[in-house]
This record gives sequence, C-alpha cells and structure tokens, in this order.
Amino acid sequence: MSLATPRLRVLLITHGLPPESIGGVEQHVDGLARALLAAGHDVHVHAKTGRAGLEQGEHVDDPPGTAPYRTTRVVYRYEGLDSLLSLYAVPALDAALERFLASQPRFDVAHVHHLTGLSTGTLAVLRARGIPVVLTLHDYWTICPRGQMWHRDGSVTERVDPARCADCLRPSFGGWVPAGDAGVATMRRLHEHARACLELPERLVVPSARALAPFLALGVPRERFTVVENGVDVEALRALPLPDVLAPRRLRLGYLGTLIPSKGLDVLVAAWQRLPEGELELHVHGNVVPYHGETGFLTKALMGLRPGDRFAYHGCYRTEDLPRRLAGLDLLCAPALWHEAFGLTVREALAAGRPVIVSRVGGLQDAVPGGAAGRVVSPGAVDELANALRELTADRHRLLEAARAARALPIRGFAPMAAELATLYAGLMRRA
Repeated sequence: MSLATPRLRVLLITHGLPPESIGGVEQHVDGLARALLAAGHDVHVHAKTGRAGLEQGEHVDDPPGTAPYRTTRVVYRYEGLDSLLSLYAVPALDAALERFLASQPRFDVAHVHHLTGLSTGTLAVLRARGIPVVLTLHDYWTICPRGQMWHRDGSVTERVDPARCADCLRPSFGGWVPAGDAGVATMRRLHEHARACLELPERLVVPSARALAPFLALGVPRERFTVVENGVDVEALRALPLPDVLAPRRLRLGYLGTLIPSKGLDVLVAAWQRLPEGELELHVHGNVVPYHGETGFLTKALMGLRPGDRFAYHGCYRTEDLPRRLAGLDLLCAPALWHEAFGLTVREALAAGRPVIVSRVGGLQDAVPGGAAGRVVSPGAVDELANALRELTADRHRLLEAARAARALPIRGFAPMAAELATLYAGLMRRA
C-alpha cells in the first residue's frame, strides 16, 4: 500500500454474490473484494438474498470462512410491488440499510455495483450519512428495466425514448406500463428518477467508454464518469497451457455466459451448423435464467440440433471452475447482440490463451485489437460468424498463432484494478 493510498474501510454493495448468485457482476465484486483485502484494506460486502423463512429487510451474515471478507446479506423477495417504479425505490430496503450502517463502524467509502433487487434509495441513504459513494454502471438497468438497452424486437436501443421504451416493456410488465400516453408518462417518470439517482454518487464508473452513450444521451455530464477497466484472475488463467490444437482431434469451440436471448447463443448455433457436421465440437457453459418472463430460450436455441452434431451443455460454473472449463476449449465465441459494457469471459479466455470471436458491439470489440487473437463480426450475422469460424479453424497452425497472440495481450488482473479504485476511493475520502 502506497503512502498516497491509506488503509480504507470499504463497503461494497451488490445485488448478488457467490456462492448464492453467480454472474459477471457477482464474480467481479468477489474478485475486487479479495484484491482490496490483499492490498491491506478492510472490506465488507452488503448483498441481497432471497432466502425463505426470514423477514424482508432482515440481515444475515455469511458463516465465517465463506469468503476471506465479511458478507452481510439483506433479505428481499420482490414482495409488495405495485408499479414499475417500485422495482427501483424500495423504502423497506432503505430502512434496512440505515439499520445496517448504524450497527457498523463508519465506512470510508461505499462502492455500489448493482441495485437491481435492492433500492435506488441506497444512494440517498449513503449520501445522507456523509459516506462518499462510487457507482459502477455494469449495464443499463438504472435507465432500462431490462438492463441491456435491447428492445424486445431484437434491436439495440441507443438512447432512452419514452414511447419506444413503453412499447418494449409493456408485454413484460403489463399494467405497470399502460398503453398510450399513460405508458409514455410512466417511462418519463422512470427516466427522471434515474437522472436524479445518477446525480447522487460522487463518482460514476464504467468499465468501457463504449458504455457511456446512453447515459450521456440522458443528460449525465461526461466529466462525472471515470473509465476503470475490469480485471480478471490472470494468474490462474495464464498458468494454463496453450491449447494443443495440432493434435489429431476435433477442435472444441466454447460459449461461456448466461443463456439469455441477448447473448446470441442461437446465432452461434446456427453459424456452427454451417460448418461440416461433426467437424467442430460446441461446448456451452452457463446458467439458464428466465429473461423477463421468457423461459424457453435454450430449448429454442437448440431445437435444431442434428444427430451428428457434437454438442455438450456443461451447466453453470463458479469463478474457481473457470480455469478447468477453459482448459477444455480451443477457442471461444461471444456472439452478443446487445452493447455489452465489457465482456469478462472474453478477457478471461484471452488470458488463458484461447482465441475469441466476438460481436462488433459495446466493449467486446475492443478485446481483440488488430485481429491477431481472434475475429470481430457483425452482431446477428450468421454467415459472417460461420466464415470467421472456418477461417480460424481451417488452418491449425494459424489457430495456434492466434492462441499465442491471445496469451500475449495485456489482460488486466484484479490487483491493478483494485489499486486504481483504491486511489479513487482515497481521493473522494479526502475531499469528503
């Protein structure tokens, strides 16, 4: 720890955390907490739990030894909702946070990572107590209840528009987003609520400058943002041997991530099936979750599988499982359709020396500069993705060179990310 960064007492707030909840943000928070702790800071994580048998707003600590840092979970099960705004502002959780803060020694800074399933009032509670607040916008949930600025018709939304948003949300939220002018007014109120909430943190953080556009279009000033690139567990991943792609066997293509429509698994399956049958194995790793009421996406994505297709679904995985999962792959595809803010799995694959094919959207396209370590294709373009798969796998010596190029990329670890954030925290603490 440098003289410029004193020992800090840090509160991290998130909607979920392993082992109860597994996802990109959850694993990011866990990695950040461990790195801050290793750097000598005091870390406490406040996360949501949906445990049955406990009152909403009740707090429960994880058993000692669950993680090296302390975790307190607040119980919330989405009970008592009566409007779209009630998904965001939850007075019972604001009161619960007040009780939690009153029971703890004062925190030097609070870093909020996601508030879905919590309350946007969290920001006001922290500010009222004089605790400097950093808010990382890992996606667009503050301004889009679907979180991804991805319209239900399958198109990307570049900026919030009350009428277009109402049309998108009405099938999922029913009477909460009525037809006509009333629905447009509902969305205007939600967007005004978002603007007000985004004024409260001392600093807004995004993992890529490509995530800024919808917030700037909402009227949030650019100078309020800091870009802090996410880190991954580079040490464990770089310890993996490069894939032995010259061996006389089928190559193994991987997909890692949540299995929801906006991630594009159906596009990948269609492109993969354009290659000769049985030539390339497809291995899918990830958790299946409902997507705003839709539960049949995985079935629809896989319903065209043929008897000779070499396909395997391996289920969800934890952070500690990732090196083993990547060790069984030769290359990775992230065929996202929405403007993904960063793309952790892509950086993890590159650190492991696995070439990647990614969509030309959001922060994904920045992962493979120059194209030596993979390919960038148009989102949703099945033929273009199929051609990229053929190009990378037809010449195994070229695929091995791409693996070496992937390993050589300067993928960021958790420690430098945590050091940058700790410097940001310390500056805010001094000003406060």
